[in-house]
Amino acid sequence: MKRIIILSACVFALALSCGKGKTTGSSQAAAPVTPVITEWAKANKVDDGSQTEDELYELAKKEGQVTIYSISSRITSIKVSFEKKYPGVTVNAFDISSNELYEKVTREYAAGVYNADLVHIKDEDGAIYQEMVLPGKFNLYYPQDICAHIPESSRAYSMPLYVELSQWFYNSELFSAPPISSWWDLTKPEWKGRIVMQDPLSANTYLINFAAFVANSALFEEDYQKVFGEKIKLSPECPTAAHELIKRLTANDIIFESSSDRVCEAVGTKGQKGPGLVGWAASSKLRKNASDNWVLAPINITPGTSLHNQNNLYLVDQAPHPNAAKLLLRWMLGGTDGKGEGFNPFNTLGGWSVRDDVVPAKGNPLLADLKTFEADPSYLYSAVPDIKDYWISLQTKR
Repeated sequence: MKRIIILSACVFALALSCGKGKTTGSSQAAAPVTPVITEWAKANKVDDGSQTEDELYELAKKEGQVTIYSISSRITSIKVSFEKKYPGVTVNAFDISSNELYEKVTREYAAGVYNADLVHIKDEDGAIYQEMVLPGKFNLYYPQDICAHIPESSRAYSMPLYVELSQWFYNSELFSAPPISSWWDLTKPEWKGRIVMQDPLSANTYLINFAAFVANSALFEEDYQKVFGEKIKLSPECPTAAHELIKRLTANDIIFESSSDRVCEAVGTKGQKGPGLVGWAASSKLRKNASDNWVLAPINITPGTSLHNQNNLYLVDQAPHPNAAKLLLRWMLGGTDGKGEGFNPFNTLGGWSVRDDVVPAKGNPLLADLKTFEADPSYLYSAVPDIKDYWISLQTKR
C-alpha cells in the first residue's frame, strides 16, 4: 500500500521555527501513548478480544439492548439487519452529526450519564484520541479474530470501521483521462480559477490534510522536481514545500463551495462545456454519480491524495450494555468472516474496508493502489491550529 506516515508534532514545530528549513518524510509514526484501561473495562473484558460471537450473543441477550451514536444515516439499516440476526437484542440507533455527537457524548459522560454504549465517529484532528481514548473514557475493543485481518497500523489509535478519502475528481465527459497527475499541476497558470473545494475554515478536513502535507514536505519537494525539472525555491514566508504548495494554490483563484456535494456538482454534472474543472471532495460522493447525474472520475494524485479519513468505533466506558456493544461492533465490521450484512451499507464506491478479507465494492480501486497518508492523532492535535493560522494569513494577503 502506497501510504505515508506523518511525522510527530515536534517536527512541525521545528519547521515553523526554522525559516526556510525543510521537514523530511517519515516511514514510521510516533509510537502511541498507552491508553488507560479502567477497572470497568477490565471487569467487562473490553481489553480481552478473545470472546466469540456466540459467547457475546448469550451475554447480549441478558442485556437486551444496545445504544449507538453514529455519524451515518446508514445506521438505521444496520439496526434492522442486526436485530434480524440477533433476536432478543434491540438496537437504539441515533444518527447525529459529528460535532453534535462529540459534544453530546462528552457532555453526558462528564455528567455521569452513560446513554451511549458504542460510538461511530471520525477522529479527524486527534481530539478523540487525546481527550477520550487516552484517559480511558472511550475504550478500544479489538476482537482477535477480526483484527487478524486488519493491518496493525490501521488500528494503532482506534478500532477502524472503514476508510474514506478526500479525492480529486474530474469530469469524464470533458476529459478522456485525468487532466492532472500532481498537486503541483494545480499551481500552473492553466488551472487558475478552475480548482474547486470547500473553504478549509468551514471544512476542517482540508486543514487536517494540509497539516499532513507539512509533515511529508520532503515528498512534495521531490514531486515538485519531477513536475518542473528543478529544485523548488521557497518563498520567504514558506518554511516547507507544503507551505509553498498551499500558498501557490491560494494564488490560483480557488473556487470555494459550501459542501462536498456542491464541489462535485460543479465538477461532475453532465453536459458541461470546456475547459473543465477539478474538485477536491469526499471520496464517498462517487457513489452519487448515478443518482445525481454526475460523471465524476477520481485522480490518484502524487505524492498522495489525502489522509485516511477513518471511521472508527469506540466503546464508551461505563456503558450499561458492553457485551451487546461488542457484538454490534463485530456485526458492523462484517462479523467473523467479513461477509456479514452489517458492513454492506459501508461497502460502497469511495469507501474501503480495513479488512483484507472483504471484497471491495464493484468499481472501487484497491485501497492499496492509492497514494495516501496515514494519521498520527497526536501530531494532528497540535499541528492543525498552526496550519489554520497559516491559511488565514494567506487569505488576508489576497
